[in-house]
Amino acid sequence: MTSKDAAIARIMAGQRQFQLAMARDRTNPFFAVNLTMSQLKILFALRLHGGQGGHELAQKMGVSPATMTGIVDRLVAGRYVSRREDPHDRRVRLVELTERGTTIVDDIMTVGEEHSRRILARLSVDELSVVADAMDILGRALVEDATAAESERDTA
Repeated sequence: MTSKDAAIARIMAGQRQFQLAMARDRTNPFFAVNLTMSQLKILFALRLHGGQGGHELAQKMGVSPATMTGIVDRLVAGRYVSRREDPHDRRVRLVELTERGTTIVDDIMTVGEEHSRRILARLSVDELSVVADAMDILGRALVEDATAAESERDTA
């Protein structure tokens, strides 16, 4: 194993430990919602990409339009999403987050941020500086990776 492989393994182990600690935090609204993983994925996709047509959403989620209709019906019944006519194409029904759906997704993400903040508050200023520098480096790598992935999609 090269020193680079060893460093990557150490980072991945630390990340896994951090994720497990976050998963143990039972104050996270993730544990309080009575939604399936498919339903949560749709809520997060809508939060990330905005309202979408049912067929487009089905494609992104890798399910049939009929399956998506059933999932969205349950989310509409729970008042997490709404359907409305697409103003650009009346044949398309847009699926959009409601205020309740947005709140659930934001609460799940915010709790994670609050937990991270509590952990980071335990570090010294020097340690926080190291973590901040590492996050800047990771941020640059994320941008490079996204650019490379976009370039690959364009050439495919």
